[in-house]
Amino acid sequence: MRSEDLTLMRSLPMFGKVTEDQLAALVPRGSLQRYPRGTLLFREGDQADFLMVLLEGGVELFARDHDENEAVVETLFPVDSFILAAALTGAPYLMSARTFLPSRVLLLDAEIFRRAVAADPDLSAPVMAELAQHFRRLVRQIKNLKLRTGVQRLGCYVLGLAGAADEVLLPFDKRTLASRLGMTAENLSRAFSTLRAHGLSTQGNRVLIQDRERLVAFSRPDPLIDASDGPLSLTE
Repeated sequence: MRSEDLTLMRSLPMFGKVTEDQLAALVPRGSLQRYPRGTLLFREGDQADFLMVLLEGGVELFARDHDENEAVVETLFPVDSFILAAALTGAPYLMSARTFLPSRVLLLDAEIFRRAVAADPDLSAPVMAELAQHFRRLVRQIKNLKLRTGVQRLGCYVLGLAGAADEVLLPFDKRTLASRLGMTAENLSRAFSTLRAHGLSTQGNRVLIQDRERLVAFSRPDPLIDASDGPLSLTE
């Protein structure tokens, strides 16, 4: 691994304090791969052979039903790991993964990773904290889907993406956004239309917040749903 790749890897809290010896134990049979946009990385039901760490690009985790209807469950940006629970247990993947941007992904052999975590408390504690963070992110997503209308989900998503800015570019196409928000493409278009009356407008992939106060009043963002946790720790 290049030194800059090691720096990126260590930006993940679970690898933040990994030593050279720990790293040497993790990387055998691993590899660093480049993938073009649209590459299928694995399918749901496949055995989890690797822990994957996204260093560059973008990955979407998705699932399909028996009729091939597809839903995007999560979208990932650097630096993030996936799918940690499957890699730790050797259980089959519950979702498929593909790149939606050209990406660089670090693949760590799952069996070696499991042995290293089981043998080293200095590694197992931050890995447990990372699992807790993934769980909390999933709970926030479930609350978002169950407690809000599709239009409110879109409004809160835009507010979170924009931060303090009044203009933002959508990071992926509207098909992916619709699926990520639990909507059809048609419902997403109607939701954008509805939000025009609440201070939001669009120009292609550009989204403009013209009246933040009205958009907030309608969408009702909630930090227990929309905020993201900082790095979690098992110790003070």
